[in-house]
Amino acid sequence: MNVIYVDILFIVNFFITFFLLLVTAKLSKRSEKLWRIVLASFIGGAYSLVILWDSLNFAVSCLGKLAAAMLIVLAAFKLKGFKTYIKEVIIFFFVNLLFVGIIIGLWFIFKPNGVVVNNSTVYFNVSARVLLITALAAYLISVVIIRIYNNKTAVKELYSVTVYSNENKIKFFAFADSGNNLKEPFSDFPVIVADDSLFENAPCQRLIPFSSVGGEGVLSAFKPDKVEINSSLGSVEINDVYIALSSSVKKGEYQGILNPKLLN
Repeated sequence: MNVIYVDILFIVNFFITFFLLLVTAKLSKRSEKLWRIVLASFIGGAYSLVILWDSLNFAVSCLGKLAAAMLIVLAAFKLKGFKTYIKEVIIFFFVNLLFVGIIIGLWFIFKPNGVVVNNSTVYFNVSARVLLITALAAYLISVVIIRIYNNKTAVKELYSVTVYSNENKIKFFAFADSGNNLKEPFSDFPVIVADDSLFENAPCQRLIPFSSVGGEGVLSAFKPDKVEINSSLGSVEINDVYIALSSSVKKGEYQGILNPKLLN
C-alpha cells in the first residue's frame, strides 16, 4: 500500500510543470513573465490531485489531461492568436506525454519504491534535494538539445526579418551565421547586420566595433522598436536588439546576417 502526501504531490508536480513550461517556451520560442509560469505551475500542481481519485475512465482521463494542458498554457503564455495557442498546447501536451511515458515505462520495468502512477499523474516520494537535482538536470539536458537543434537548423535556411522603427516597417531576408557574435557594448544586446541601403535615413545611435578576416572597424547602428523573425519553425519577436548597417553584406538571396542565439 502506497501512502501519498498531498503536500509532496503538489510540490513535485508544481516543479515538473514549471520545467515542462520552460522547455515548451524554448521550443515555441516564447519569452513570458516569470509570474505567469509560476501561476501555470500552480495549476499543474493542483491538477495533480486527480491522482487521489479512483481510477478514471481512459477517455475521461485523456480529456481531463487535455483540458488541464489548455488551461496551463493559457495561463503561462500571453495569447497571440488561436493558431499560436493551439501550437503551444500541442507542444506542451506532447512534452508532458513524453515525460509521463518515460516514467510509466520505468515504473513497469523496475517497480521502484516511492513512485505511484494513476490517472496519468505521477507521484514521487523522494527527498526534495533528489527531486530538484533530477528536475534541473533534465531541464539542462533539454536546453542543450534544443540549442544544438536550433543552431543546426538555423544555418540551413533563410529567415524573413521585419524591422519596425518610427512607424516604418522594413522587411528583408537574412541568414544565421555563427560567426556573428556582435553585441552592443553598453547594453550587451545582440546585433543584426543589415544592408545599409535598406535603412538610408536611419539615425546613428551607436557604433558597434567588429573584427573580421578583412580587418577591424565600426558599424553604425540603431535600436528599432521591435524585430520579428519568421521561419519554417515559427516566429519570434525581439525588442532588445540593434540593427547595424554595412555596405559589405552579400547582395542576392539575403540582405542581413543574424546571430543564431537570437533564434534560441
